Amino acid sequence: MRVLCLGVVLLSSAAVGADIVWTETFAGGRLDPDRWETTSSGDFRDRSVSVVEVPDGTGRFRLALSADTRGTRDDTVKTLGVRSVPRFELPGETRVSLRLDWNGQSNGSYLSAAVVLSPHETSADVLTRPDWFKVEYVGVAPGKNARMVIGVRRGGQERTLSTEGWPEHNRSGRPIGLQRLTIVLRDGRVQVMENDAEVYSSNEKIIQFGDAHLYLRMSSHSNYPPRTIHVESIRVERTDGL
Repeated sequence: MRVLCLGVVLLSSAAVGADIVWTETFAGGRLDPDRWETTSSGDFRDRSVSVVEVPDGTGRFRLALSADTRGTRDDTVKTLGVRSVPRFELPGETRVSLRLDWNGQSNGSYLSAAVVLSPHETSADVLTRPDWFKVEYVGVAPGKNARMVIGVRRGGQERTLSTEGWPEHNRSGRPIGLQRLTIVLRDGRVQVMENDAEVYSSNEKIIQFGDAHLYLRMSSHSNYPPRTIHVESIRVERTDGL
């Protein structure tokens, strides 16, 4: 098992004194099997994990996760994604940043896209494992909007940390597009930034595991036409302080 040592901050796009430990721009135009393994669970009509060119003429690439669930079983949730081959140590301060594109879904009902950190290695659904931390966007029926859900699981006990006030408030969700996400880990405490604004911060120790794989995950219920989400510009950093 390959382990990379990191630690990071997460307050600015380039923290002072930060060392970039791992980056992924998918510059080769393909998914590197030395860096990523695919994950999936449930039944699909069709599914795809691929690297595609960003349609802006810059020659950049990004990960594309696509699921077609028409005609599939109603009693299964289908999940698809990738897991980093290396497992990252999380001492001190660790910063994980990326851009996630909700891709203008015309109907995001029962669709989700998540960034997950977990010490467990699996080729199935990481959210069935006993320990993880996630930042997830969940589509709000019946249309284009979504909401953020932040959660943790420790020793099989799951805890929701933030739902943007749903369901008491914000029942209709909000429009999202290309979201810049950063997760900062500081000795088990967590800070989450979205588009350079803090959306969650813990004063207590939320994460108990000391190293983790990075999972990028989408899920869908049955009977939806092909839906795709994109991820790009992944970076993990270590810093000695703010």
